[in-house]
Amino acid sequence: MIAVPYRKLVVALLLGAALAGCNNEPDPNSHEGKRQALFKQMLRQTEPMSGMLTGRVTPSMGEFMNKADTLAQLADQPWEHFPTPGDAPEPNRTKDTVWSDPEGFALAIDDFKTKVADLHAVTSVGIKSLDQAADELRAVQQSCKSCHDSYRQ
Repeated sequence: MIAVPYRKLVVALLLGAALAGCNNEPDPNSHEGKRQALFKQMLRQTEPMSGMLTGRVTPSMGEFMNKADTLAQLADQPWEHFPTPGDAPEPNRTKDTVWSDPEGFALAIDDFKTKVADLHAVTSVGIKSLDQAADELRAVQQSCKSCHDSYRQ
């Protein structure tokens, strides 16, 4: 067995303990944490749906429709968790344009909600092929990308 000086072991343990407390995760009960959790839930819906369209994920009409339904239920929720101007106690990647262009941000949110509603409308009546909802899913994804390009760092 290799002899390790006691001081080196103590220093290593203290450094490890100090680093364990360092993370960039927001407090899950904060607005930042709640907003991030909701967006992650949305991503867990859209990613498999996109994968089904591209062939990365085995297609399942039932799962696709369920994910569209869940996405529709989540679409209204994250927006109340955006910080008010000047009140961002936790680090986040929101650009200042969220506040300097509130009308544009509101329009981007409305566009996203509309695109999700359109996707849900197509899938809620039942689909026999993913092609029936492909354009609507792509519109949702483009809405996300557009908002990220304008309002997220």
